[in-house]
Amino acid sequence: MEGAVMASHRVRAIAISLAVALAPMGAGQVWAQNTPAPTAVSLQATIQAAAQQAAAQPGFARLSAQAKLAAIQAAVSAALAASGASPTVIAAALVQAVSNGTVSAGVAIQVAAAVAPEMAQQVASAPAVQQQLAATGQSATVTAATTDGGAPSVLVSLQGVSSTAAGGDAGTTAGGGTTTTTPAPFDPCAGVVAAYCGG
Repeated sequence: MEGAVMASHRVRAIAISLAVALAPMGAGQVWAQNTPAPTAVSLQATIQAAAQQAAAQPGFARLSAQAKLAAIQAAVSAALAASGASPTVIAAALVQAVSNGTVSAGVAIQVAAAVAPEMAQQVASAPAVQQQLAATGQSATVTAATTDGGAPSVLVSLQGVSSTAAGGDAGTTAGGGTTTTTPAPFDPCAGVVAAYCGG
């Protein structure tokens, strides 16, 4: 009888030891299972925060359009890369960010080219992106390429609306001047209502 009681205590002690030893691992597994994968919707806050952080840097308002584009692109690209989201989710998030007015179409394409190059064309051809580009008189050309290591890469060319200038004395206009058309620099804030773009 006494032996049975001691055996029972021993089994109980082993069970308690196992429960204590496994508790941290079990909690970690539950935490890992409860951490949802990033989605296009959840990444909107990430994109907005990154763009606002870039615009909050001293002197941002005085930067050229290209420098603003580079600053916003770098911040958003880094944030999305750190999110661990798949290229497909990143592409969908960028298109949604354009629809929401969080970033411009050009910024979205540039970020896609940096973070998920194989999805840059998908972002560039999305209806919401094409609509914003057309509304602001801008265009984007995405050219597929590969790096020396064989990794996918893309080249993005962004152009703004054309501006016309009259001048000279041998042209065909009524005033005798010539008309030249030069592409305007791409404006990363065109069509965007986000506060950091002054909207």
